[in-house]
Amino acid sequence: MRSTLALVAALLAYPIAAETPPPVRLDAESYAELATELKGLKGKVVLVDVWGTFCAPCKEKFPKVVALHEKYARQGLVVISVSVDPPDDADALEAARTFLTSRQANFRNVILTDHAKVWQEKWKVIGPPLLFLFDREGRLVARWDDKVDMADVEKRVGATLAE
Repeated sequence: MRSTLALVAALLAYPIAAETPPPVRLDAESYAELATELKGLKGKVVLVDVWGTFCAPCKEKFPKVVALHEKYARQGLVVISVSVDPPDDADALEAARTFLTSRQANFRNVILTDHAKVWQEKWKVIGPPLLFLFDREGRLVARWDDKVDMADVEKRVGATLAE
């Protein structure tokens, strides 16, 4: 009995290596490629977060997006962050990578390769913040721009996952 207790105590004292998360990636992708990727995610609830390192409200809400991913990924939520920083600006690209890494954004991260005019015209916005929520059928069920209420986003994500 004593040897069993000693073994258990030794095992409890031995540090267990924490699972190392995969490195954060930031992939360059065109608007058309992103649209195709989204179509391929039918069966999943998808939250697309459009952001930029130049956008203070975007950076403020980003940890909440990460938290939604952590909370709901096992229920079928897919999060894709879309940086609209200038892809041909090496400093902006590095700033986006550093930001994503510091926020542990361990989900799909892309930076659009198109000029701002393309995505501004497609989404009918001047700039971020911008969030899109798609249901399991690939239909847009909610869109938030300018002032994003993250409590409302979480409520809609939960309801869409429950459908």
